[in-house]
Amino acid sequence: MTRFFTSLLLLVSVAILCADQPDNGIYLRIREETAQSVMSQDGQKIYLGKKQELKILKSELLSENNANDRFLLELTLPYDENLKPDSYIVIVAGAAYAQSESAELYNKEMSLIRFRFSGNENAKQVSEYLKTPVVYRMHPQYSLRVLFIPAKEKFDIGEEVTATLQIANVGTNNIAFRKGGRNRAARDNQYIFSAYLNSRQVKDIGSSFDFGGASGSRVLKPGGVFEDKISLSKWFAFDKAGIYVIHGSYYLAFTDPGSKSWKTIWEDYVSADFTVHIIE
Repeated sequence: MTRFFTSLLLLVSVAILCADQPDNGIYLRIREETAQSVMSQDGQKIYLGKKQELKILKSELLSENNANDRFLLELTLPYDENLKPDSYIVIVAGAAYAQSESAELYNKEMSLIRFRFSGNENAKQVSEYLKTPVVYRMHPQYSLRVLFIPAKEKFDIGEEVTATLQIANVGTNNIAFRKGGRNRAARDNQYIFSAYLNSRQVKDIGSSFDFGGASGSRVLKPGGVFEDKISLSKWFAFDKAGIYVIHGSYYLAFTDPGSKSWKTIWEDYVSADFTVHIIE
């Protein structure tokens, strides 16, 4: 008899939990603390308004990292002038994902809302609910030769020190990547440099903070070469004579060379070591 009542109690508890769990759908996010609340994946306590019947013109579900465990859901809607960056909540299989961004598209013809979340199983559930395939990242199979070439064999103290980044496609596939996106700043933070003089690390005199920036696609066919000139004086003072051993890296957001899409299919850094000789 005790076992019967225990089983009955468990069944009632499960029924209560199921009753409280919101159905799959897109809900309005409200501020009324008397409304039903859920815990979003990022740990926020959020309050549910009415379930919405949105007219979704387009949906995309994209991986946001090479490990394929962080995802971006983008929903394109008819233009809504009242749309806010946090208007909606997506609930699928009991997990709640709060809207993170909104944007206007095509001169107010449409609106875009974005949701970010983690977990491949969660992505599969969202994909099934919205009938939207998950676009995973895949390595683009590139082979690159990378060099940093100083503009001179020797620089005087106080002289601007520049070098040219050279990336050659030595593989058999076309590749494409974005140049820009981190250059609205005092320096182009698509680059990272570290320097040593007499086995001691040289101080970085600049800032790695930026406001993003415009970017454009660069396509390299087999045998193609990309070159870009950069001022190293925005990283180091070069106020002492000697031979500086420098490690340079350049961030690459690869895109599909056969498409006009700006979506990132893979992220990586190319790098090379080189030396700069400073004289009195």
